Amino acid sequence: MPDAATSPTFSATEPSGIAGWLLLPALAMLISPFKIAYDFYQSFFPILKPSLWFALLSTKSALYNPALALLLSWEIILNIVWLGLTIWLAFLFFKKQKQVPKLYVAWLGLSCILQIADIVFGSFVPGVVEHQDGSVYKELAKSALATAIWAPYFITSKRVKNTFVNDAKIKLPESDWP
Repeated sequence: MPDAATSPTFSATEPSGIAGWLLLPALAMLISPFKIAYDFYQSFFPILKPSLWFALLSTKSALYNPALALLLSWEIILNIVWLGLTIWLAFLFFKKQKQVPKLYVAWLGLSCILQIADIVFGSFVPGVVEHQDGSVYKELAKSALATAIWAPYFITSKRVKNTFVNDAKIKLPESDWP
């Protein structure tokens, strides 16, 4: 009897599980961490060499630009945090945790917001705008389109509601402390 009390409230005929259209976001969850890591490697690994890093970020260097130093720091920290957040979301996704639909929609929206912020902040740094090709705007358009498609799907889909049903319960070890 305990199984009946804890089972999700949907019939066997309703769609559930990572199948159908939900396979595409699942694929995105598998690929995204690798794409983020690859993009980070392509963009920042060349400037992480100590000599170039010092030239760009040292106030004693002729190449020093405070806006560029702030932008690079922001980009590196943000990319590392974004990678961690994406891996965490992917873990929750495949564990079918109840909070995934809201987190996935937030992840999509935050991706667009961060790309816009990146474009805006980059526009204040001399030389950055001149070296940008149209790829930043293409990436923003892709993110906006993905958000426009997948946010409503995650909000309204019966498959999503029937798939992400697990509660994340964290059990801390008991302590002998008073």
